[in-house]
Amino acid sequence: MKVTYVIRSPGTGYSIETLFRSITGVLSRPGSLITPSWLVLPRISQGLLTVWQNIVFVRKARLSKVHITGDIHYAVLGARTKKTVLTIHDCVILRKNSHNWVRFLVFKWLWYSLPIRRAAIVTTISKKTHNELRHYLGKLADGILVVPNSYDPAFTYSPRPFNSDYPNLLHIGTAPHKNLSRLIAALESFPCRLVIVGALTETDLSSLQAHHIDYNQHINISQEQIIRLYEQCNVVTFVSLYEGFGMPVLEGQVVGRPVVTSNISPMTDVGGSGACYVDPTDVTDIRRGILRVCQDEAYRNELIANGRINTQAYTVERVAAQYVALYNQLDDSTANIGTT
Repeated sequence: MKVTYVIRSPGTGYSIETLFRSITGVLSRPGSLITPSWLVLPRISQGLLTVWQNIVFVRKARLSKVHITGDIHYAVLGARTKKTVLTIHDCVILRKNSHNWVRFLVFKWLWYSLPIRRAAIVTTISKKTHNELRHYLGKLADGILVVPNSYDPAFTYSPRPFNSDYPNLLHIGTAPHKNLSRLIAALESFPCRLVIVGALTETDLSSLQAHHIDYNQHINISQEQIIRLYEQCNVVTFVSLYEGFGMPVLEGQVVGRPVVTSNISPMTDVGGSGACYVDPTDVTDIRRGILRVCQDEAYRNELIANGRINTQAYTVERVAAQYVALYNQLDDSTANIGTT
């Protein structure tokens, strides 16, 4: 069985591509009944003209079985075949345009409603995103299936002695919803080093200085370098205000680090019993969680042990198997499995 994975144009991002390259790596192993291939869209989605050009590009490809991997949901509209799987990662584009009803309706129909109606099977990566789709789309979201993300198998267990005197805290992402400002405030006068991955604004820099935070910053680094940062840290902090999935939670657990994260979905769904949960809107509670992880060895070890067990549900082999089961269902071309 040949399945073509349609991915967005280079320059749009890399997280979705990393995820599905891991999955297709499993499907390419000897003995697999799936033959994966890739179709990269030629245009970044910047206006209706580029969207149309991408749709035409997919149509000209004459694909038999298709998996639209995410972000470019509208590409389903170009598929000549009905044997299509669409994966939706989040509803960020609808949230961002919720106060502009014209743009909101365009994105709602072109990115969500029409592609969902056209695809045979629609999946999403978390209960959180599924609930958001229900909020925005109503009954149209009822048939959508949840298939979680897998972590990159390049992440492996790497135990490290805990530096209780001056712990190394790793924080991934600096967009506003990553909540760096509250994390900085929570760490005031706490002896530690904060390692930040992402660009910093002048406001961020001023806040770091004002709260006397010892920090290192990393931008535009490779996956190998990111893995190395996980291995070098003592605690992973991920107190985000909004996520579609929350991959740093899993990545920290796989490497064997205690994770402090937000007590909201999807982090609570993904992290299971292997994370310390805090209120991301409460600086005092964020500090409480970090202090407990750093000062309570028994609690810290319990989180690490539970985290390692939790990640077994998110291996690339397990997630790939879920997608293979869906591809097999595509052989019934009369079925519209993923939608109502």
